[in-house]
Amino acid sequence: MQAAECIRSKVAAYVYRHVLEPFIPLEKQDLLRIQSHVDMLRHTLQQKENHFLLEMLENTLRSLILEVWNIILRMYKQENEFEHSFRWKDTLPRFLYLMHTNCCYHHTVKWYADQLYVSPDALSAKLKKLYGKTANQLISESLIEEAKVCLLNPANSVQDVAEKLCFSDQASFSKFFKRYCGMSPGQFKKQA
Repeated sequence: MQAAECIRSKVAAYVYRHVLEPFIPLEKQDLLRIQSHVDMLRHTLQQKENHFLLEMLENTLRSLILEVWNIILRMYKQENEFEHSFRWKDTLPRFLYLMHTNCCYHHTVKWYADQLYVSPDALSAKLKKLYGKTANQLISESLIEEAKVCLLNPANSVQDVAEKLCFSDQASFSKFFKRYCGMSPGQFKKQA
């Protein structure tokens, strides 16, 4: 995983496509390059005394991964009609994952768009088209659900929940909650 981390942003757009079609034909020159990396891995593993065995294996493995992804990217770059749509097929699930794991800490569309290397407007437009809701609406809904769960816990005060959800103060949290739920967090807590 560490060996592949350095290229994650460059290959993320193609991972979904590769999952759909994991087997690709190799040209002879590609096969020879991959085979040379595999041979080097084998040779390194057979060495009895090597003080840098782990480092050599990591670097050889990294080189092999880069070679394989270079072949895959070269093939997909030739199929430009898929490039744009598959980038979004990977981006939208990543947005949903980021939103569910970070909505308590990050409330702005810009933060999510920055993480996904897209513009906030493009992200919102794509989400609106697919889900009928903008990125801001989805983030707010997720944040409201988190707030409700926290408020249902009798040990949490409204102030505690505002702090857990990274609001600047209790008043801004209460205003946000009331806008979406039609009641204050305190009223919701009493009703629950």
